[in-house]
Amino acid sequence: MGEKFYFPKLDAIRGAACFYILVHNFIYGLHSLDLVPDFVKLIFSAGQEAVIIFFLLSGFLVRISLYRHPNLSFGNYLIKRFRRIYFPLIISMLLSVLILAWNGTLVKKLSGVDIIGNFLLLQDFGSVKPGTWFYPFLGNLPLWSLSYEWWFYMMFYPIIHWAINPTHRIYYILLFSAASYGIYVILPNQISLICSYFIVAWVGVEMANLFLKERTFTFQNMRAILLSLLGMVLISAIPLLGESEFKPGYYPFLMFRHFLAAFLLLAGGLYWYRHKLIYFNQILGCFSILAPISYGIYIFSYPILVQWGLNSRFPKNWAFYGLNLIILIGLAYVTERKWQPAIDRWIK
Repeated sequence: MGEKFYFPKLDAIRGAACFYILVHNFIYGLHSLDLVPDFVKLIFSAGQEAVIIFFLLSGFLVRISLYRHPNLSFGNYLIKRFRRIYFPLIISMLLSVLILAWNGTLVKKLSGVDIIGNFLLLQDFGSVKPGTWFYPFLGNLPLWSLSYEWWFYMMFYPIIHWAINPTHRIYYILLFSAASYGIYVILPNQISLICSYFIVAWVGVEMANLFLKERTFTFQNMRAILLSLLGMVLISAIPLLGESEFKPGYYPFLMFRHFLAAFLLLAGGLYWYRHKLIYFNQILGCFSILAPISYGIYIFSYPILVQWGLNSRFPKNWAFYGLNLIILIGLAYVTERKWQPAIDRWIK
C-alpha cells in the first residue's frame, strides 16, 4: 500500500457542493409555494454546475486511490466502484417506489425500460438534451449524473494503467472528448454525450498526477489542463452559433454552461490556491461535516424533498419541510455510515 493522503479541504468542497444541491432541491418546492423569493431561487439555480465539482473531485480521488493501491486488479476495482454506486442507488430507487406508491402515481410513472436503463447506468436528463436513451428512475432527476460517474470510473482504470505517453495524455483526452461531442451534435446519442464529458473528470486525474509529482499547483504546471478545458469550452460553443434563441437550461447552451463552469471553477480555485486559500476555512470549512454522507444526500434529496414534499397530502409549510430535511439527513447517515460498511464487508 502506498502513501496515505487526507484532503480535508476537498471534503469541505464536496460538502459545500452537496449543500448547494440540497438547497437547490429544497427550494424547488418552497419556491412553488411562495415560501422563498425569486432572487434566492436564482442564487441556487446552478445545481448542475455543482455536479461538475463532483466530476472533478472523482477523477482526483480515484487517481490517489489507485496510487495508494498500485496492485489493485480491475476486478477488485470494479467491485469497489459497484458497491459504492449501486447500493445507495438501489435504496434511492426503492424510496421513490414507496413515495409514488403512497401518492398513487407509481403505476402511471413506472417504466420497465427506464428500470433497465437505470440499472445499466445509462440514464440522463432527457427533457433538456436530445439523444438520451433512458430517463432517471421515476423522475429522480439527480440520478442523471450517476451514469457519467460510472462510465468515467470504467474508463479511468485502463487509461491510468495502460495508456502510453502520459506527458501529452491530456491532449489525447481532449481530442477524444471533442470528437465525441462532434458525433453527438451530428447524431445525438447517450454514449457520445457521456464520452464528451470525460475531459472534465480526467482533469481531476491529471491534477492528482501533478500533486503526486510536485506537491503543488501553479499556473505553469496547470497550463495544459486549463488549456484543454478552455478548448472544450470553445468547441461546445460552436453549436451555439446556429441557434436563434439561447435557452440556458437546454442543449446546446447547457453543455457550454457545464464546460465553462468546469474551466471557471478550476481557474478560480487555482487563483485562490495561489493566494493561500485565504478565508477558506471560514467560508467552506463547516461543510466538511456533510462529506461522509454527501452521496446519500445527493440521491435521496429529490425523492424526499420534491417527490414526497410536493405531492404528499400533508400541509406544506416550514415545519413539514424541516421534518423532511431531518429524515433526509438521517437516511443518508444510516445508509452511508452504517449500511454501506456492512455491504462493503459482504461483497468482496
